[in-house]
Amino acid sequence: MLNMKDKMTTEDILALVPDYQGFYTVEEMDAKVRALCEAYPETIRGAVIGHSRKGFPIRSMTIGRGPKNALCFACPHPNEPIGMMTLLTLAEILGSHPAYTEETGFTWTLIPCVDPDGTRLNEGWFKGPFSILNYARSFYRPPGEAQVEWTFPIELPGYRFDQPLPETTALTALIDQLKPDFMFSLHNSAFGGAYWYVERADEALCRALQNAAVRQGIPLHLGEPEASYVPKWADAVFGSLTLTDMIEDIRARGGELPASGSCGGTSADYLRRVSGGQMMLAELPYFFDARIGDQSESGMSRGDALREGVRISRENYGILERYWDRVRPLFSPENPFFAFVDLCIAYHEADMEGKLALAASPEGERPALVSEVFDDLYCLRLPECLNLGLAARSCRYELARPERKSAAELACLKECEKSFDRELERLCAWLEENTDIEVISIRRLVSVQLESALVVTRALR
Repeated sequence: MLNMKDKMTTEDILALVPDYQGFYTVEEMDAKVRALCEAYPETIRGAVIGHSRKGFPIRSMTIGRGPKNALCFACPHPNEPIGMMTLLTLAEILGSHPAYTEETGFTWTLIPCVDPDGTRLNEGWFKGPFSILNYARSFYRPPGEAQVEWTFPIELPGYRFDQPLPETTALTALIDQLKPDFMFSLHNSAFGGAYWYVERADEALCRALQNAAVRQGIPLHLGEPEASYVPKWADAVFGSLTLTDMIEDIRARGGELPASGSCGGTSADYLRRVSGGQMMLAELPYFFDARIGDQSESGMSRGDALREGVRISRENYGILERYWDRVRPLFSPENPFFAFVDLCIAYHEADMEGKLALAASPEGERPALVSEVFDDLYCLRLPECLNLGLAARSCRYELARPERKSAAELACLKECEKSFDRELERLCAWLEENTDIEVISIRRLVSVQLESALVVTRALR
């Protein structure tokens, strides 16, 4: 039971965030939700909104009876459990402080884990040690068509997606029912700084979000933007990330549209159609180096930084693909680990060409900031580590089923697994040598996401 207090400041609320030493497993999360509903039966109303593809219940908690609706969901990407801890913390604070909950003016619906099946496949790193190597070795992420965040039904000129996952279907039904005034999709990056996607933002809101990270000593992510087509409201605060805007940008540039049905819309796409409410994604890293927030000039041109990043990336992908081409035919369809690597390899060269085109543009002639160089040369190596980790896990999955393989196939799987793991260790060691990595405590990460939610709901109120 938390200390009861009616009038609460942001500082009072953040003081209630526990000093978590690890992330909850899916089973621990589920038990915590049920325990919260039992502990605060008068304020927390539990429900099962649907089931995962493997039949696990997706639980929600509804708190308060305010005139506005806030819908918050975590783990839309299963390697991003910070939001799970944030929503469990928020549920306990709201559940034990009904006067404060009423003051917010919102009815809160919280879903701590919307993809329990995928989240289970990340649990190997949830208890630490928290290092890039350990994270990469137990990392899992599905391709777009199997991600809750990118499988919302959508129909655009020349593009259609109508195969949402069961988890997404449960979420869309809840959005249809609540028509949220505020929807919060809780994400996290891995290496870099804090940044947000917000449907609408004025100067005061941007400043308040930035201050939530500054309060916790976490730098803003001032390196490369994740997507060129989103508007920038302020440093580290961008407009919503949607398939609609991405396709419009591709059309404007005369590019080739993705194959219809290759992925769905985002939660922001769907909310625009249902209620037009305020949408936010909050991206927080596990690891950072202070250079990601350094706005001084680096001594390199923007083009040189981009070209050097491309050179390193092509070299690392060349190593990955050398072994991948040999072992990929040996993976069975039920192996969950290889599809994301396939996707990354398929789009890698187009991504590199886009960076080289930017390097050759007038933008490439200006001096590069330290944050941009750091992102190009170092932050963008982490996805390459994660691909190597998934490649090794793909091999281990097949090696656990030796009766289905010939002696030659097993030998190939063992050799490639060792090669992937060796390259992963090499790349992680290179990152350790060239960066000053700090592991951010879960308490600080939860505090930023928690304050971000309160900042937006306060603005809407």
